[in-house]
Amino acid sequence: MLRRLVLLLLALVLVLVPAGYLLRTWSVERSVRSHDGEAGHRDVLVLAALLDQRLSSGGIVDPSLLRPIAGPDVAIRYHPATGPDVEVRGSGYTGSLDTDPGSADVWSAARTADGGYVLLSEDAGVVRATAWQSRSDLVLLLLMTVVVATLVGLLLAGWYTRPFRRLARAASSLRRGRFELDLPRRGAPEVRALAEALDASAQQLQDRLAGEDEFARRASHALRTPLTGLRWELEEAAVRDDLPEHVATALARSLRRVDQLDEVTGELIAAARGRALVAGATLPLEALAGQVAQRWADELDAHGRELTAQIEGGAATTYTPGPVEQILELLLVDVVHRSRGAVRIGFAVGTEAHLRITVRAASARSERRTGGAPMARARAVATALGGRLEGEYAADGVEIVLPRR
Repeated sequence: MLRRLVLLLLALVLVLVPAGYLLRTWSVERSVRSHDGEAGHRDVLVLAALLDQRLSSGGIVDPSLLRPIAGPDVAIRYHPATGPDVEVRGSGYTGSLDTDPGSADVWSAARTADGGYVLLSEDAGVVRATAWQSRSDLVLLLLMTVVVATLVGLLLAGWYTRPFRRLARAASSLRRGRFELDLPRRGAPEVRALAEALDASAQQLQDRLAGEDEFARRASHALRTPLTGLRWELEEAAVRDDLPEHVATALARSLRRVDQLDEVTGELIAAARGRALVAGATLPLEALAGQVAQRWADELDAHGRELTAQIEGGAATTYTPGPVEQILELLLVDVVHRSRGAVRIGFAVGTEAHLRITVRAASARSERRTGGAPMARARAVATALGGRLEGEYAADGVEIVLPRR
């Protein structure tokens, strides 16, 4: 998006600058033509007076008289009342030397005392050359404008797209299963609307997660408690010695059915708890641990500390990365500010594919600048996910247990 906005601004500049230059050239050409026309009119009046004086003194008008007056881009024609025309053309004059109103040349004419007229014409190329003489300036201006437009475009596009980049990162985090999003709270109405929609989706994800966890707990209690009571009653009845054989057989069969029902109940509850938060967003533990370890290693290295990471089996087990990343990012802040020395982080797969993460730092800081707020938030997120976070300080060891999500 940033690149497209910059290219759009450059395209606009490349269109507007030449268009402005053409408009400026057209205006300059009109001004030059008007100025030269007025100057030519004054000159031709002076020339007509000179010819009248020459004729009144009995002289003749010939090319030798007119040639010193004509410049390199000027032509003069004297048309007497009788006799042939006298013409003088400068070396750079290429016009038609006539009085056509549509002529591109700048011309003026004046009557002479003998009934003829004198025509003074300036070549149209003089006007065009004057109007277009700054083409090199245009190229320089265009280059400077492109450079300035690129810099301004980058600044404006960066400022304009910043909230959208934050929205894109938040959407990516939501797709990975995170529900604490970094959203822009100010900006254009569209940005605020998108932020509110993503925030609502994250809240729905969190509510769904809490609802599923509550359902699993209620279902486990509502189904297994009566099954356990029924098993006890059946087992108590089955140990009696005075039971007929067919009754003992029926009790044994009922106990097996209760065990099967209890097993199915456990599988259904485990399946509900193990369902991915976001379809298609799961990662193998090996890949997830690698990403987390790299993030921790980069941050700890900036503080001159080392990290050791280890996976203890179950590397192919898949988990939703967002919640794990969210908890560990909060825990990383706590580790950086409330502990010292090398850090060890371990990943393991526990019972029912629960993810176990252990973090231990070499020692604690005497000054604990964050006050434990990131740790408390990490514990709250773990609890919301149906897991738990045990421990207060990384120096004493912290363990995170999360259901397979």
